[in-house]
Amino acid sequence: MNKHIQIREIPEKVHRTLKARAAQEGLSMSDYLKRLIERDLQRPSWDEMVKRIEALEPVKLTKTTAALVRRERDSR
Repeated sequence: MNKHIQIREIPEKVHRTLKARAAQEGLSMSDYLKRLIERDLQRPSWDEMVKRIEALEPVKLTKTTAALVRRERDSR
């Protein structure tokens, strides 16, 4: 079931910009805002990203940065 959300106290400039962008897309402001919210929620939150990164296997480097730089310099 769909729910109703109401946002109050939107600055005039923000309202004008939303209205103009919705019109450019051929959408009502309500449909435009729904699309923005849906798009935003498709991306992971900061906390979700941190959890994903923490769950990754650690990368084991076989050479130090200094060794790689030295090898590159020696090859010139």
